[in-house]
Amino acid sequence: MTEIPSISISHAGFHVYDMNKMVDFFTSVYGFQVTDRGHIEGRGEITFLGADPRDHHQLVLYEGRTKTNAVVHHNHISFRVDSLDRLRKIHSRLLVYPGVSRIQPICHGLAWSVYAHDPEGNRTEAFIDTPWYVAQPSGVALDLSLDDDDILRFTENLIKDDPSKQPFAEWREKFAEELGI
Repeated sequence: MTEIPSISISHAGFHVYDMNKMVDFFTSVYGFQVTDRGHIEGRGEITFLGADPRDHHQLVLYEGRTKTNAVVHHNHISFRVDSLDRLRKIHSRLLVYPGVSRIQPICHGLAWSVYAHDPEGNRTEAFIDTPWYVAQPSGVALDLSLDDDDILRFTENLIKDDPSKQPFAEWREKFAEELGI
């Protein structure tokens, strides 16, 4: 029997000059579909693209790429982990590793994540899916000192009135149908 890896690469994020052009490129050439699109206050438009119903997205595009060094082209690389315990261990290691900065545990409703900048300033994310899908972007601070049941209750309360909320398994089935899988 094959076990789920304790960590695997999930998705990548890029800053783009022209959101519509890049969405068209990745949907027309590679067959991605837009899974969500919205705005992040103070940062601009964000588009999530997917081609595999096991994940909400494999690619995320952020508007705002410039020709200066103010914004880098690569936004982040994301690693899927197998448990909240593993996410907590990574968070603990990030807190003590020299040169790591901007450590942010976040609840996205559909995932529990820890973002951080590595010692050279590259943004990273480790995450585990929640049982639910909710439209993105969405995110609030997450207290990883809570136990698993409390994190689950916190998330349920956070998304209880979200009209897009549905079991992630149902969202995956619908997305698989859209993809013709």
